Amino acid sequence: MTVCRGVRGATTVQADDRDQILAATRQLLALMIRRNGIESTDVASATFTVTNDLGAEFPALAARQLGWLEVPLLCAYEISVPNSLPRCIRVLVLWNTDKRQSEISHVYLHEAEKLRPDLSDLPPVDFEELEQWITSHLCEG
Repeated sequence: MTVCRGVRGATTVQADDRDQILAATRQLLALMIRRNGIESTDVASATFTVTNDLGAEFPALAARQLGWLEVPLLCAYEISVPNSLPRCIRVLVLWNTDKRQSEISHVYLHEAEKLRPDLSDLPPVDFEELEQWITSHLCEG
């Protein structure tokens, strides 16, 4: 039975820099797509948040760069809580799938692993290979 499930992810960047925000978000989404077998036609929507120290670019642009041209996307600021993780990009993808909730792979990268250490015990990421996969998908779009 197909249901709508939430897939969470988060990453961090070193600076409020457009290129860093886009690259980090593309990597995050690419891993979410690959680990869960997500097809853009099954995505209901995606919401991106950034901490208030990021504003150089909309992280949703990274989803458009990966071919999510018809997916409704929204960007917002994360609630500013004292001592929260800085320079953090979060995403919640609502996805129509037959998978059970326990089969969903949530992705937390870089400093964002601290947010959910219980979900961050995943195989090491080969970022060079991931960038090659992203580039091949950018060329398809």
